[in-house]
Amino acid sequence: MTILYFVLAAAALGVLVFIHELGHYYVARKVGMTVEVFSIGFGRAVLKWKVNGVAWQLGWLPFGGYVKIAGMEVTKQKDKKTYIEPHEIPGGFFANAPWKRIAVALAGPVANLILAFLIFAVIFAMGGREKPFSEFTKIIGWVDPGSELYVQGVRPGDILTHYDGQPYTSSKDLLYAAMLSDRNVRLRGYHVDYATEEKSPFSYTIETYQSPASLDGILTTGISNVSRYFIYDRLPGGAPNPLPAGSPLEESGLQYGDRLVWVDGQLLFSREQLRYILNDGRALLTVKRGDSHFITRQPRVKADDLILSGAVKNELSDWQYAAGIEGRWQELKIMPYNLSPTGVVTNSLEFIDNESRDKAFPRDPLSPELEQPLEIGDQIVAIDGTAITTSYQLLDLLQTRQVQLMVDRQVPVEKKVLWKDEDTLFQKVVHWNEIQTIANSIGTPNPVKETEHLALLAPVIPKRSERLKSDLEQTREKIGEIKDPERRAQALHYLEESQNQLILDVIFQDEEVTFNPNPFALFGSIFTETWHTLKALILGYLHPKWISGPIGIVNVIHHGWSLGIGEALFWIGAISLNLGVFNLLPIPVLDGGYICISLWEMITRRRLKAKTIERLIIPFVVLLVAFLIFLTIQDISRLF
Repeated sequence: MTILYFVLAAAALGVLVFIHELGHYYVARKVGMTVEVFSIGFGRAVLKWKVNGVAWQLGWLPFGGYVKIAGMEVTKQKDKKTYIEPHEIPGGFFANAPWKRIAVALAGPVANLILAFLIFAVIFAMGGREKPFSEFTKIIGWVDPGSELYVQGVRPGDILTHYDGQPYTSSKDLLYAAMLSDRNVRLRGYHVDYATEEKSPFSYTIETYQSPASLDGILTTGISNVSRYFIYDRLPGGAPNPLPAGSPLEESGLQYGDRLVWVDGQLLFSREQLRYILNDGRALLTVKRGDSHFITRQPRVKADDLILSGAVKNELSDWQYAAGIEGRWQELKIMPYNLSPTGVVTNSLEFIDNESRDKAFPRDPLSPELEQPLEIGDQIVAIDGTAITTSYQLLDLLQTRQVQLMVDRQVPVEKKVLWKDEDTLFQKVVHWNEIQTIANSIGTPNPVKETEHLALLAPVIPKRSERLKSDLEQTREKIGEIKDPERRAQALHYLEESQNQLILDVIFQDEEVTFNPNPFALFGSIFTETWHTLKALILGYLHPKWISGPIGIVNVIHHGWSLGIGEALFWIGAISLNLGVFNLLPIPVLDGGYICISLWEMITRRRLKAKTIERLIIPFVVLLVAFLIFLTIQDISRLF
């Protein structure tokens, strides 16, 4: 099937070029221009025939085509010393009135734009396409903890509605908002309290900055991702999705159809958030305060990061001995509290410096309610879901990272959920009261493991990820090329943090929603996206290596065919629209260039000389060919 999809993709690209040239051909004939050749395909002709004075031919490479109109190519006299002026060629392109030339030049791009609209209309009539929930949700998935937006209090689960006065429509807007702004972006949305379902509006003007996760200078507002579902199920097409051997979730009780909704006290919205929770070193504690129980996330810290009295050190040594972990003082992890033998907080411990303290208790925690420091008299009754009665048990369990996971086993099966309704459904299935019932009973004498919709999995010990050494070396080389020392140091720090991170080692899938805007809306959306891309490219915000060439375009359509006819049609329509817009750019050799030349003649009433036309066109032909070669090399490098 892969070969078939490739052939279909290449043929689709050929059809787009053919339709473009057919537009030129039709209008050129209508206005009386002499069309010499219409080639279906490129290369040497394998078949020729003549109809109404036009030489039709089939090229050996049957993708695309071209139209040759008399007078468009600059030619010389028989003496090869002087040029034949284009306007002197009977029936030639430049012999016709400027308005006719404009009509012919416009015809190709317009044909592509019309084709794109018709394809979008067909997609609409078919009922649209199935797309991931994350592509169109307005729910924020992750905010960089080092960003200004994070300091302002925006967190995963909040809703983004506008950027710079423009409605937020898809995840691509996150990139456009940062890349096309004047360094300051106004973001509007809502803070969401999932416990009360209350929303409070926010509006912040944020200065963009270079994303710490990018080595290519991509700018960000601080929102690095949107929300998504975490569904464990069979793979698309019904293929099995077994847990890898040695997966932390093998004995957890995870089942097909489970949706992961809660991790260590946090509602889950994105992969970045999951990665952060797994690796931030905090322990999930069940604490008794008075007659009630609650959960809290408290930092594990190295004993060397705290100022410990001799008495505290002696007590810790006794607990180490009782737990069988003596001799590991340099690696020993403890709580920043002085505890009684039964786990009751007697006082807080001081840190050796402000940096260690701020790391344990940041000024702006991910969840302020969940990460409040413990109070004197609080009793720790469980850690990471395991009940304890003594502080030495706590010390023992602190040395191993475990996480608590909650899944929704009653995910509503609602077919054809429209993208416009997806966020409402997402918030509707947050069963907050059930989450609290299970969470606050963890580690208590009467734990609740399951409710009507939710189930608590067995405690899970995450595993360390393994990154190939070659990948690390390549990344370090790229970081070494960064000239800005501050950015280089930041990138190295990010790389170090990303090595050997804790993971769950499982494939979660996003929910599918039906995306079916009317053809006018879809056409407008793709047109706007194309304009934003061109603007970013011209202004230097977008590197040309991120643009796809012919091979990349074929690969995109190939991928579309593999997902279904609707997705394939969308990409064919989108590329047709892009082809139309690109050819309208005012660059000599493109249709837009010929339109500009014709407009210049209309305004000045002066014809361009053949030599002038040649000097205008040839440099841009060379540049265009070089650009296509560059894009092709980039396409090939991405394939391998």
